Formats: sequence, C-alpha cells, structure tokens
Amino acid sequence: HIAHFYHLSFVSGHNHWNYITSRFAKPDVEAAYFTAKFILPVGENQMVRVVYGYGPATVGPCVKSWDYYDVDDLIFRVVQPSSSNPTRLPTSLPTRHPTASPVNVPTKSPTATPTRHPTPFPTNSPTLPPTLPKSFAQYDPFVNAPRCPLFSASCDTGDELISGVGSQSEGGPEPNAPNTIDGCNDSSLSVFQRDESIERIRIKSMDGDIMTVGGEVEVELVVNTAMD
Repeated sequence: HIAHFYHLSFVSGHNHWNYITSRFAKPDVEAAYFTAKFILPVGENQMVRVVYGYGPATVGPCVKSWDYYDVDDLIFRVVQPSSSNPTRLPTSLPTRHPTASPVNVPTKSPTATPTRHPTPFPTNSPTLPPTLPKSFAQYDPFVNAPRCPLFSASCDTGDELISGVGSQSEGGPEPNAPNTIDGCNDSSLSVFQRDESIERIRIKSMDGDIMTVGGEVEVELVVNTAMD
C-alpha cells in the first residue's frame, strides 16, 4: 500500500502538478498515518492531492492502472509576499542645527516623599499570544473538492468530509466523491473498510503561523488499509 503526495498552485499559465513524495504503509494494519513536507510557492490558492492504494511505486496524479485506490484533493489559501517597495529616502529630513538645550530638564530635587511600597502583583496581566485561525474545509461545488476559504495556520478535512472510498450513488460511503477538481475517480472495485481509502487530510504550517509563500508546511494523512 502506497500514498503519493502531489501539489498544485493555481497561478495563471503555470497550473501543473508537482510531485512531493511517496509513503509506504505497513502490512496487516487497519489504519496508517503519513506525513509529507514541502515549501509553499507563489499562488494564493493552492492544493494538495493524495493518491492512495495498492499499485506500483510510480504513478501520475490521476490513477488509471490500479485496481484498488482512492484519490482526494484539499484546497487552501496562502498569504502572498507584499508588492509594495520600501521608500528610497527617509520621510523626514534631519534638522539643520541641534537645539540649544535639551527639551526636558531633570528636576533639581527629588519629590517630597518617596513611593510607599511597590504593589505585590503587576497591575495588568500580560497579554496572551493571539490564537491563529485553524480552518476546516467544506465541499465547494464550484471546484468539486474540499476547500478552506480563509487564510489560516492549517486546513483540515476533518473526520467525515472525505471518509471512505467510492461515490454514494454507487453504494460507497464517500460524500461528494470523488472530491477531485478534475474528476479523477476512485476505484469502482474498492469496498469501504476492506480496501484502501483516504479518511482525512490536513495541512499545517510548521512555524504555527498563517501559511505564507516561502514557508514550510506539513501534510498529514490518515488512511484505512486493505485487510484482505
């Protein structure tokens, strides 16, 4: 059993698949967990695809020759680099001459009475770091695949959005199958919980910040493996 990871960035004139890596599952286990890392290129809308099943070690982003397999996509948004250039000159020019004397002159004598006692606790509690958004995908009928509409630190299909293999119209359990932007179908021979299926895809930034061009991300994959 093998999982192939692919990536696509929706940039005008450059919409081509990039192979990330492949991961092998151990035999005789009911479920497996895989990860794959890559650097985000330019493009606000990007996508990962996972091809998982029983077949050869090399395959394209759409399977045609395997007997048992599942294919799913996940679309997410990426913050782009700023287009504004730094100013060449400082905004304000320095004054020609320094002031004759300092503006603030220290007092000649201390205050009449010192402060009695310091407070035992700080007046204001320190602010907590902001919580970055974690986005769960929803099925987008315009692209026929799960999509996270917001800029976020992670994008997750959750446990149910792509669970299973095979369309519900053909007796399979996967909602909105095949969940691919190009209609790349799952195997018509696969049976849920007996053959290979993708259960969940999640992508997250490695630094915990919002996913941004040039940042490293990790794809997490949960699958059911074949049991016969």
